[in-house]
Amino acid sequence: MKVIAYLITFLLFLSISGGNTILASSESAYKDYLFQYDQYRLKLNNFHVARTEYLTYKTLLAETTALDTARAMMVQRDDLLRSYILLLNEKINENNGMSDTDRKLYQTIIKNESSYIQTHKTHMTSVGSLSDAEKISIDLQTHYPILNTSVHQILIALSLADLSRMNKQFVSLQEIFRSSIQSNRSYLTPEKQTISDRWMIQISNKQNLYQQKVEQILLSSGRMKSDSPNEMQTLYGEILKNLGDAKKYLSEGASYMQELANLLRYEE
Repeated sequence: MKVIAYLITFLLFLSISGGNTILASSESAYKDYLFQYDQYRLKLNNFHVARTEYLTYKTLLAETTALDTARAMMVQRDDLLRSYILLLNEKINENNGMSDTDRKLYQTIIKNESSYIQTHKTHMTSVGSLSDAEKISIDLQTHYPILNTSVHQILIALSLADLSRMNKQFVSLQEIFRSSIQSNRSYLTPEKQTISDRWMIQISNKQNLYQQKVEQILLSSGRMKSDSPNEMQTLYGEILKNLGDAKKYLSEGASYMQELANLLRYEE
């Protein structure tokens, strides 16, 4: 019985510690995103300064400088958005908890958004005035709710995929416990049989609570719409809370398994 308990404890350790590896592709994409973000902040600040000077002095030089900085800022904004969705793409590629169907779906969404951003960026070459810049900026502003919704859906899908992987390990360990306790029941005292059964019920309850949270997340995710940004943010806040609760239930169930492993470990 001790050997079984040690095996269970080792498997439990693997399930808790696994899945946090930072892979090279997403790490590189994340560094690029941070770089693009720093560049965007710099160019946005340059634009604000130039715009203020133009509005104050209305000179041709001030207008030219404002236009140049506006163009540079808008190009960098597109580069920033593209770097972020490419980071999400790497996260999708690396996530082994996501189904192939979902992976292809979100990769297609990212491909379409990346194509839109690249096309929008090429329009910068036709910007000849501040009014032109404003029109092109409005085009992105109009499209942004769609992009924003897609990003939120992808973030939720990545989190659900991580939870799915954790849950598969949880269920596998749960079955190991159930089988080992059943096959070795005669080695347990009546008291420890009762305690073991009670722990298994508690572990199953945590898994059921996890499933309920996942169902709530899927329902809320399906109600997110790009034309209702305020409602979407409210739903996303609820989803983040439910994601945290779902992970907490698995963690609590894992801790119960640890307690049960400790009980079985010292059984002669």
